[in-house]
Amino acid sequence: MLLIALVVLFHFYIAFGASCNCSPVLVPVHVDVFVPKDPTDIFAGLKSNLSSLRRVEAIYSIYGLFCQPESMPASGGGKDPGVLQLLVHGITYTNQYWSPSVEEFQNYSYTAFSCDRGLSSLAIDWVGVGLSTRPANSSDMQHPTVAAALSQLAHHLQTVSLLPGVPPFKTIIGIGHSAGSGLLTFAAIIDGARSPFAALILTSALSDAGAAPTAPSSLVPSARDDTPLRWGALDPGYITAPNRSIFYPVDSTAFSPRMQLFDAFTRDVGSVAILAQTGVVSLAAQNYGGRVAKVLGAADQFICADGRCEDVAALSAAEGVLWPEAESFELVVLQNSGHDLNLDFFAPAAFRTFVGLVKKFSR
Repeated sequence: MLLIALVVLFHFYIAFGASCNCSPVLVPVHVDVFVPKDPTDIFAGLKSNLSSLRRVEAIYSIYGLFCQPESMPASGGGKDPGVLQLLVHGITYTNQYWSPSVEEFQNYSYTAFSCDRGLSSLAIDWVGVGLSTRPANSSDMQHPTVAAALSQLAHHLQTVSLLPGVPPFKTIIGIGHSAGSGLLTFAAIIDGARSPFAALILTSALSDAGAAPTAPSSLVPSARDDTPLRWGALDPGYITAPNRSIFYPVDSTAFSPRMQLFDAFTRDVGSVAILAQTGVVSLAAQNYGGRVAKVLGAADQFICADGRCEDVAALSAAEGVLWPEAESFELVVLQNSGHDLNLDFFAPAAFRTFVGLVKKFSR
């Protein structure tokens, strides 16, 4: 069944993006990190004593969908084959946030949109999610673990051919959504000047988003209790989010109800630890020297409630302080867009913004 699903997915992208070739990939990465013994530590161990930490060492297989323009030359040319977008979804999502696998929603595919404009991408599933390795113990799925996997993957993409005929990429640009932005931020804090990411585009995330739940609740129940037929074997620290309405604008005419149904149908899991540790985004990435952009939706019920995103200049100044060594920092607020920038009717505006930033950061 998995092979059939991958073949269908491959043919979907050939059929609906004739100029784009897409292939599923599975990349092993070695992770060796220290994580807090208390997985609800909001700073993910960054402020902990060594006695409060434990070691996690493992090899995880990271699943992703790799897409590259068909006409891209193997070396040089007008389109730069040395640039790769590493796309990192948010909590309870998979790579399908970037690349819905259903014909009806082809216009919501950022991978197809950017591929048509000459950009390669790899949309991955986090460690613990989708078709990537899922640790038996949900407390192994913490910011240090998942962020380290992203950094190791980026290093791999810079040094090893991903597929036959695809050379290593010189420039990796990380694009995150929501908690995926938090993971990229954590990686930048840890890696600093050694970061493999030349630039970061962080969407639907602010440094003071508020306290997150530290245990399963009605909004984020234990996955095994919510859907026992699918997730009954998981430990209770794996959570999901059955109600997707908060991810969309309040205005019901701003999105397709069928997309919201698809979203609910394809939702996946996260962990209590990832959710609880969102406080890491309030810390400064002191030594990260790449370029950084944040992209928010004005109708985001999480991030921009109560007019928080109206004064863009003030918000940009406040967020930029946390990136003191960045080559540049900018913040964009997209009118009408919700938390899931890719999944409402205003997705094309978000996609144009992402592509514009990637091309600017690639120069």
